[in-house]
Amino acid sequence: MILYFKEHKNVFFTFLVLVFLFYGNSLKNKYALDDDYITVTNFPEKGKEFNPNHKLVSKGFKGIAKIWRSRYAHDSEGSFDYRPVTTSTFAIEYGIFGQNPFVSHLVNLLLYFITVWLLFCILLKLFEDYKFKFDLAFITAFIFLIHPIHSEVVNNLKCRDELLAFLFGISALWYGLEAIKKPNIKNIVLIVLLLTLGLLSKRNAILFFAVIPLCYLLFRKVNFKIILICALSVIFIYYLAVLVRNRLVTEKPIRFFYHFENPLYTDHVSFFQKIIVGIKTLGFYVKFLIIPYPFRNYYGFNTFDVTTSLNVYFLIGAGFLTSAGYFIYKLRNKILLFSVLLFLGLIVPFLNVGIPAPGILGERFAYFASFGFALIIAFIFTHYFHTINFKTIASLFSKPLIYITVLSVVFMIYSWDRNTDWHNKLTLFEADIKHQEHSAKANSLLANEYFEMLRLPNKKYPNNILVQKCIKHYTQAIKNDSTLYSAYNNVGVVYYSYLNDIPNAKKYFSLAITKRPKYSQAYENLGNCYKQEKNIKKSYECYMKAIGYNPKQFTAFSAAIDLFFGQKEYDKTLHIIKIAQQNFPDNYELIAQEANCNLMKKDTLSAIEKYKEAYDLMPNSNLAQYIAKKYMEIGDTVNAKKYQY
Repeated sequence: MILYFKEHKNVFFTFLVLVFLFYGNSLKNKYALDDDYITVTNFPEKGKEFNPNHKLVSKGFKGIAKIWRSRYAHDSEGSFDYRPVTTSTFAIEYGIFGQNPFVSHLVNLLLYFITVWLLFCILLKLFEDYKFKFDLAFITAFIFLIHPIHSEVVNNLKCRDELLAFLFGISALWYGLEAIKKPNIKNIVLIVLLLTLGLLSKRNAILFFAVIPLCYLLFRKVNFKIILICALSVIFIYYLAVLVRNRLVTEKPIRFFYHFENPLYTDHVSFFQKIIVGIKTLGFYVKFLIIPYPFRNYYGFNTFDVTTSLNVYFLIGAGFLTSAGYFIYKLRNKILLFSVLLFLGLIVPFLNVGIPAPGILGERFAYFASFGFALIIAFIFTHYFHTINFKTIASLFSKPLIYITVLSVVFMIYSWDRNTDWHNKLTLFEADIKHQEHSAKANSLLANEYFEMLRLPNKKYPNNILVQKCIKHYTQAIKNDSTLYSAYNNVGVVYYSYLNDIPNAKKYFSLAITKRPKYSQAYENLGNCYKQEKNIKKSYECYMKAIGYNPKQFTAFSAAIDLFFGQKEYDKTLHIIKIAQQNFPDNYELIAQEANCNLMKKDTLSAIEKYKEAYDLMPNSNLAQYIAKKYMEIGDTVNAKKYQY
């Protein structure tokens, strides 16, 4: 690698400058879509205790050990995947720099640059016997660098898993090529280590288990011993990663997939139908790699047709496969064959043929495969314009390179604009919604963002405008996909909390429950509506159903406790408190409320004992003074003075 740097310093620094030219303005960005899965994205609020959304990352270096024993992502419904290497990089960042989105975006930029440089070096090594190896390597890396489809991977901090998995994969490929010349222990260990780190960054690094042997098969002469070592290494790496996960992680993976994410999760589709969907999906990626417009942060149901009807994307996909097969047969060129196989092999897992892809499509899904696509374009260019010498200044003014320069400038301006869209969630969602009118998830995400803004003191829109925007996009989400239960619940909250429209709120909470019968949050919200209407029986039934479906829903317990305490039914209140304490032992609020009930029942001594228990959990002067006052009322001046001072 050092020899390549010495020989091609100009390329190294050209790529470095280009990366910052194309993505430098992303350094001003904050946090955006799904970044809360992998780092601390909420900021401290004045006058409030800071409760970081990602507790393990917020511990910095001290959190790394627990990160390796935990699932990668957690939300209200479960936990899924295992990517400890990715999350650990954010914990290291937090330990050194604190909460600093600038540093996180800078790391993504540098990882992207290193990847581009490595691609260039690897292709020089892979095609070392090829006459136009420099041209092929340079054009491939250059196209990979400037392609706007990578804007999601670079801008979205959550996509660092893609960057790391690909970087470790191509690094393993480098040492795989080294191992052909020097089949020593060092190179074998490095291949195993890098592929394992790739798998522990994101599972799609497993694709390099096939890329490395493909390189051997087409461009190297290997004996049976090398093939056997490679096969055994692959098996060892896979089971090593599985062993690490199974030994360290105790929590079970729980993830639900819904119709609005991808209808193929819920609809019965034959294998033949899936093949058609796969060709259409391939057509989309081919079209998007050629004409990367329009960008969307989310695709999903109604944005892309996954029915069996044929459309333009099917024709593009079928046309690509036919054309690729024809030219491979006609030219009999191993590099073209390798490029096409590389592209298809790296995109196949995301074509919805085997496992449906979350969101149906994704720009990040094409990140690995764009390596093969860039190589196809580079092959075409060098095959038909092989007279160009990329190392001479005069060639920069030849027509093909003028076209490339113009395209690069267009792509750069396009990338700048897209980078600004990724400034934060709101800018991203508002920029993309014009292309996502029919996406249920996209409308719901934008409405959620407006809903969050309602509680902020300084915001872009006044409250009355935000309320209307929430209702507009939640109802559009429901119109696009009637199964989106969360949109029903959320629009109900808007009617309840900001318009005091109880009938409409009840209607939407009830609809949410019909779409998801065990929806505990909707039951709690419906209970609040009945409470407003003084229907105590119905309100209590809803709260208890919420608790029954989710015993960890503390707000439902609190609502039920407040309901009966307000009705002066203290025995019922104490009964609910006892149930809650089974799920939330040593909870300050529950113990304090138990003390309040005892006090209302004129059992002052029991109340004081509970107040003292609450004080031991959370010492504070107000409670201490209150305990002192109660001791004075019963004539215990000794204990009164103890708590008073």
